Amino acid sequence: MHGRFVIHGPPAEIAEGNWPGSMVLIEFPDLDTARAWYRSPAYQAIIRLRTDHIDGDLLLIEGVGPDYHPRERAAKLRAQAAAG
Repeated sequence: MHGRFVIHGPPAEIAEGNWPGSMVLIEFPDLDTARAWYRSPAYQAIIRLRTDHIDGDLLLIEGVGPDYHPRERAAKLRAQAAAG
């Protein structure tokens, strides 16, 4: 379903905080494609291979695009917090 492994399970070097294990990160073109992959009959047929053997969470998260500017996002969050 057009997904690409970005990270596949090596132990992380923990710079701050705690991390309980390893990580798998799969990138999809967009959130709808990620949802379609998750709901697909092919993934649903094998989901128990993960859930029965690995204690972990699965998140679907909208990423940022190439025009993303963290300063603009921070300013928006500060304005929202000030507005209360």
